[in-house]
Amino acid sequence: MNKVLKTLIVCAICFHSGIISAQINEYLNSENSRISNAAKIEVEVNKFIADNFNDYELSQEITDEVIQHLKSEEDFTDSELKNAIRNTKIVELRKLFFIQNPDKKDSYFARPIPPTLQQTCVNGDFENGTAGYSFWSDPHPQPASGEAFFLSCATPTSQTATNMVTPAVNDMNATITYLDNTAPGYQQYDPTLAGLGVNVPTIFPSFGGNKCIKLNNEAGLGSSDQTTVSRYFPNINQSTIDFNFSLVMDNKPAHGQPIQPFFRVRVLDQFNNVVDEICIIANPDNCLFNVIYVSDRRRVLYTDWICARLNVGEILNQPGTIEFTVSDCQPSAHFGTVYIDNICGSVCATPQLGALNTEPTNIDCPDVVGNTPIQVCGTYQPPVNATLSSIVLNIIQHDVIIGTINAPTTLTPSTFCFTVLPSQLGANPSGNFEFQIDANFNVNCPAGTFVYTISDNSANIGPDVTFDNCCQPILSLASPADDVNNLASTVVKKRERSNWIKAANIVSVGDNALSNGVVYHAENYVELNPGFEALAGAQFMAYPEGCTSNYVYKGAPQIVAANQPKIIEETVNLIRVSRDFAIIPNPTNGLTQIVMKDGQFGKVSVVTIDGKIVDEYNIEKTDKTQIDVGRYANGIYIINVTSDDGKLYTKKLIKN
Repeated sequence: MNKVLKTLIVCAICFHSGIISAQINEYLNSENSRISNAAKIEVEVNKFIADNFNDYELSQEITDEVIQHLKSEEDFTDSELKNAIRNTKIVELRKLFFIQNPDKKDSYFARPIPPTLQQTCVNGDFENGTAGYSFWSDPHPQPASGEAFFLSCATPTSQTATNMVTPAVNDMNATITYLDNTAPGYQQYDPTLAGLGVNVPTIFPSFGGNKCIKLNNEAGLGSSDQTTVSRYFPNINQSTIDFNFSLVMDNKPAHGQPIQPFFRVRVLDQFNNVVDEICIIANPDNCLFNVIYVSDRRRVLYTDWICARLNVGEILNQPGTIEFTVSDCQPSAHFGTVYIDNICGSVCATPQLGALNTEPTNIDCPDVVGNTPIQVCGTYQPPVNATLSSIVLNIIQHDVIIGTINAPTTLTPSTFCFTVLPSQLGANPSGNFEFQIDANFNVNCPAGTFVYTISDNSANIGPDVTFDNCCQPILSLASPADDVNNLASTVVKKRERSNWIKAANIVSVGDNALSNGVVYHAENYVELNPGFEALAGAQFMAYPEGCTSNYVYKGAPQIVAANQPKIIEETVNLIRVSRDFAIIPNPTNGLTQIVMKDGQFGKVSVVTIDGKIVDEYNIEKTDKTQIDVGRYANGIYIINVTSDDGKLYTKKLIKN
């Protein structure tokens, strides 16, 4: 009997493994089909750009700005100016293609691995392709974005409907390159460094792999490219994510550090909060870099292949996203590029950038009266050749540091412990608190002492310290005793409980001031029962939060489906040369641009097909303007444009 049972168990395991394997293969086949389709669309995009390149010009305003930008930042030749204008026009034409072909966008967005599959890094080293990864590049044409977009490592990025890219194979001039040493065109060493007499492999050499990903190219002028690869994990099942990378970055001595190229890798939780992050800015004082002095105005910085680690224990068994981003410098003439490999499935025995891990802390209602201490402990590993300079603990509430402990109670060469007193959380603490550890490490570099900073939060789900269960657990509200009207006091209008609130009363507070509305919140749920009514004009909000004493009238949340592109209205700075004026996009159901060829206009009218005037605009002389047709009924309209010389030009617009 035991033999039969063992046989059945083995068969069941084999059957389950077979199902998982089949699901993974199905997922990979689907992703490979998507990637193949995206590659075909890239051919269409390039053909569209080539076919339309001579039919469009940049608006004079943008052309003038490009020239002024170059004058303010660089000495440039006529050839470099033409290249900057050409690069900017290519960016605009690519935008135009996806505006005109919205159905082509979907193939650029990676499908997440089904949650039913255990999170294994199906192809983290890229040996089996790029299934599961999304790629995009924000070109930030110069100077249209100016300095406003560039915040160094804090610069935001997200995949949109028009910035997605699919990797080219072994094309070092592409924004994103899939390097494959078994395919034609492969270059064993980084070409920029090889041209300067230094050989750094383009694929991580130690594991014998054949493939990796390169973000950004060595082109400059025209656009400050910020390029990203991202992967969504439905379930993080390991406490660290290790990876390898190699950087090559241009560096101009005259530029300050805040506008130099940067490399950032971070892990985001399911709410897009940063769990862990590494940021490296091109800096010759950082002896992580090797330096090649090309001229007195230019240095090239590079690293060998580096092993690094991200701590993700805080979101263990939860969804998460890993995101790698590299950027050119803000003025756009100096590049940043990175090679990435072995994103997961490997172990970094000695993280070159160091590591910091804080143990979970989960304290409910600490002893405020007795001021019983709370211990916050963890481990650290200095970066290679670095020594610990300082380690501090920050107490954070609502993303604001409310207190700092400048030294641990106990410290060893690899561990630390802080003693936190409840009194350090405030005189009458309430709500949720988080602990953040900041560790500074000194390393002696040729240019002097360089400081590495590593930060980490307590690795647990939810707050580190909470007072949510310190108030009464439940509350029932009923009419007429608990009806809330405009004369009610704050304590009545704002109610909270650590477990639940059940409401069957009437709310009539409404004075057009959101902060004066009625707010109920409880940890588990707020239940609106028969008899509850918010009268016309009343302002009412209920949400799960617990006893935080923080009554925020939050408004209706914006719900965005996971892993879906953000829809962003984009302006196309092009003028169609071959016609009198262009309508972009056309057809449209919202905002559209009127763009004039070789001239300016001062009047636009919108007329129905049977001659009725819908709108008229008298505007200051310009070569482009924007109108909103969203409120128009679907159909065909006539757009009349009167140029600055009095000529009338007419075209059809389709509202769908």
